[in-house]
Amino acid sequence: MNKLRLRANEHSGKLIVFEGTDGAGKTTQIELTSRYLTDKLGAENVLCVKQPTDMSRKTKLFQKMMYCKDHDEIDYRAVQLLTMSDRVQHIRETIEPALSAGKTVICDRYIYTSLANMLARGYTREKWFYYAARHLIKPDAAFLANVEPELAIARIKSRPSECDRHLDETLLCNVHNEFVKMSKREGFTVLDTSGDATTAFAVIERTLEKAGIA
Repeated sequence: MNKLRLRANEHSGKLIVFEGTDGAGKTTQIELTSRYLTDKLGAENVLCVKQPTDMSRKTKLFQKMMYCKDHDEIDYRAVQLLTMSDRVQHIRETIEPALSAGKTVICDRYIYTSLANMLARGYTREKWFYYAARHLIKPDAAFLANVEPELAIARIKSRPSECDRHLDETLLCNVHNEFVKMSKREGFTVLDTSGDATTAFAVIERTLEKAGIA
């Protein structure tokens, strides 16, 4: 198994990443973390971003992947190339300048999402992916919002905004499994987000304080 070899963050600012399947409770933990760090550091010193950015999310290819049931026409390598270029550019024009200015950046999804989805789809020999990922900055802290797939699926189905989206439940289960395996390999702090949100956030707070980020 190849391992991601991201470049070290050489700036004074800190990069915090949140990962997890859809429906895992990631967004809630990001909101709590943003409020916490804003209180500690000041709003001008905290930047919240999302990957992939709208640059790739709004493309025809990405929309087909998200909303069409028939994926026979999609080579998933094309999706990975699209989102990888988006991530590299996002680092260059948004994240790295913020880190250089001493800001703390909270990123909703990162390269780990691409890796989990790639492996879950059976793409296991993509050496180019690992080589390209070397251009990305290694997070100072990475959190995995973790719930059983059945709960994540139930949460997704309860959202009115998801009614038009095709939900591949088997794929979500496979992605969940890849995230769990990845958590040890990549040094994630795993959060049990199946219950009370404040309990999971307490783990984030302790982790950030221990790492000197807050």
